[in-house]
Amino acid sequence: MFSKTSLLLAMLGLGLVMGTLPKVKLPTTPKIHRLEQQTELLSVQNPVATQMCFGFYGPILNNVSTTYEINYSVCANNYEMASQNIYCRWNSTLVGLSHDGDSGCNTFVDCATIVDYVEAFECFARVGAQESKTMYSISANATQIAATIQSDLLLLESRRDVCVNDAERDFVEDTASTYEHLNACLNGAALPNEPVSTERPSTTEIPDTEGTTGFRIYWN
Repeated sequence: MFSKTSLLLAMLGLGLVMGTLPKVKLPTTPKIHRLEQQTELLSVQNPVATQMCFGFYGPILNNVSTTYEINYSVCANNYEMASQNIYCRWNSTLVGLSHDGDSGCNTFVDCATIVDYVEAFECFARVGAQESKTMYSISANATQIAATIQSDLLLLESRRDVCVNDAERDFVEDTASTYEHLNACLNGAALPNEPVSTERPSTTEIPDTEGTTGFRIYWN
């Protein structure tokens, strides 16, 4: 006998097997690690310049980290929202399959109430043949729907990964560039007249609400 709960758990299970993003962690590279070590050494060698240089470039580094955390969260949240939209879109179909399954199981109840054994078994044989077609149809439809949902989720996951990779690339490039300027300052280079900008064109991604599972990208 089918139930909406068991079918819903099966559908949600598809989402659980798909990858979910871990908690945000700032990416790093050998170049960034090398620049950080150079910064530590230069800070010891040039204590007079340290306060001035860090006072200027420290907030820039913090802003780069904050921007990455925000972009990472946008990628994760958009993926979760779009995934839930997929489940909601198939909810009525899920209820329909559950109803068909329950109806098929209930048709055997009348056979069980027949007193005559021969007639009872003939009833089970007749109803069983009829319901086997129904159950096969339910199985075929459910298999196709499950494959469609999994394909849609894989597409979302791929687009989410691209979103995260873009955020990581921006963070790595901006962090390395800022450390290079910081180290130059610690080596005696003058501070720029204007703050070093690490702002990039906004690529905020939002779930498509017109029936597709992709994201739209808006440029500011």
